[in-house]
Amino acid sequence: MLTRHTVATRMITNAMHLHLCLTLRLMLSLCLLFHTSGLQADQPPQQTRPSISSEALRTARAGTAATAAAPRALPRRARYVLIVSEDGMHPALIREQPLPNHERLYKNGAYSFRARTISTASTLPSHASMLSGVDSHEHGLRWNNWRPERGYIRAPTVFSLATQEGLSTSAIVGKFKLRHILPQGTVETFVRPGYYCRKVSEEAARRIEADQPTLMFVHFSDPDEKGHSAGWLSDAQRAAARECDRCLGTLLEALDRRGTLHETLIIVSADHGGHSHGHSGILLSDLQIPWIAHGPKVRRGYAISGRVSTMDTAATVLFALGLQAPTNLRGRPVHEIFARSGEAEARP
Repeated sequence: MLTRHTVATRMITNAMHLHLCLTLRLMLSLCLLFHTSGLQADQPPQQTRPSISSEALRTARAGTAATAAAPRALPRRARYVLIVSEDGMHPALIREQPLPNHERLYKNGAYSFRARTISTASTLPSHASMLSGVDSHEHGLRWNNWRPERGYIRAPTVFSLATQEGLSTSAIVGKFKLRHILPQGTVETFVRPGYYCRKVSEEAARRIEADQPTLMFVHFSDPDEKGHSAGWLSDAQRAAARECDRCLGTLLEALDRRGTLHETLIIVSADHGGHSHGHSGILLSDLQIPWIAHGPKVRRGYAISGRVSTMDTAATVLFALGLQAPTNLRGRPVHEIFARSGEAEARP
């Protein structure tokens, strides 16, 4: 039988336990409240963002992850960069006939007529390597036609990296399948005004004169078209190369009128060469491409002695714009083209 003292003791003990439990629950609730409020206070207000494809987001994230460990403050060597790709332009088409606008650039710049494209020597894979600086097994574009169901490039490009840094960008092309390399969100404007270089160059010239983008890609289809239909190095393809020269002149005139030719690094190259009516990548004639650079701090009339790869185009563009290159880049900047102190630089 319990005594009054024992009952009283137990009642006091239970009351103390209840008070302790209530106190702990109150403290836990307050902690959770403060923690949640703090999180909400730290969150910025929601902002409306432009629509970007999931592929573009993956590309941008890949570029960010690859460059995050390195500093961004790099010297800039050109205010603008213009990449001109002449589809299927074998170096002999430039060397073996008068092309005054090409000559203007390589005689006042640096050049190689024995540069190489990748072994997957087709338009889409090769251009992807030109603009990403990695080979086809890394960028993932190993087909050669417009197939949207297969997605987009799996590597950052010079355009996604430039856009990520807030630089203005534009691509004017003759073949829409190049959209696989430049998905929405990685380039400000992507336009296909026509198949042949005349309409492409006229549209590019209009955009240069109106508001020249920091980074621009212009693609001419003519040599490839005539190579497939009439044969590589045929009279018809040589005529197509002359037409490309006139189209290149349209771009140079636009830069002259805007007054930015001396501030623009121009790289003229190709995605592949060819033989007979095709380009399998098996023969050297399929792999050889021209590579011409002209602009600020570029040597004048300089024949590049080192080996140049199409993947070096991306690396050289990033170097010229002072952008950090991804750590997995296969291409390397063609440092050899840049004048040392006291050397003659390219002139307009």
